[in-house]
Amino acid sequence: MKKKGLPEIIADIKLTIYRIDMFLARIDNRIKTLEDLSLYNIGRFNYLSKAYYKEIEINKNLMINLLRVKIILEILEIRLETLMMLNSLREYIYPVVKALESIKGNLGNSIEFGPLIDDILLNLKPIVTSDAKPILNESEEVRKIIEEAEKVATEELREKYKVPT
Repeated sequence: MKKKGLPEIIADIKLTIYRIDMFLARIDNRIKTLEDLSLYNIGRFNYLSKAYYKEIEINKNLMINLLRVKIILEILEIRLETLMMLNSLREYIYPVVKALESIKGNLGNSIEFGPLIDDILLNLKPIVTSDAKPILNESEEVRKIIEEAEKVATEELREKYKVPT
C-alpha cells in the first residue's frame, strides 16, 4: 500500500466530511419520517409508536456522534492544510533566508541594516528550521478538541437539524 502525502490525506478527509454530511441528511429525513409515523400510530398502535420513538432516539445519538467526528475531521483538515502551507512556505523561503544570511556578512556591522536584517532572520528562523513541537500535555489538547467538537456539533444539531439537545 502506497503511503499517502498530505494532499491525499486532506482529500480523504474532505471526502469523509462530505459523506458524513450526506449521511446526516439521510438520518435527518429518516427521523422526520419516523416522527410522522409515530404521531400517526400513537392512538391506534401504541407499541409501534414507542418503537418508532426508540429508533428516533438511536438516530439522534448517531447524528450527535457523526457531527462530533465531522467537527474533529474539520479541525484536522484545517491543521493539516496549515501544516502543508507552512511546509511549502519553509521550502520556498529557505534558500532566500540562507542567501540573506550569507550576504548579511558582506555588510559588516552596519548599524542601519544589521539589526533590521537580524530581526527579519530571527523571526523567519522558526518557520524555516523548526519541526512540529511536541505537545506537552497531549491529553489536555485532545480534551479541548473534543469539547470544541461537542459544542459545535450541539449548535449545528440545534440550528441546522432542529434537534433539541
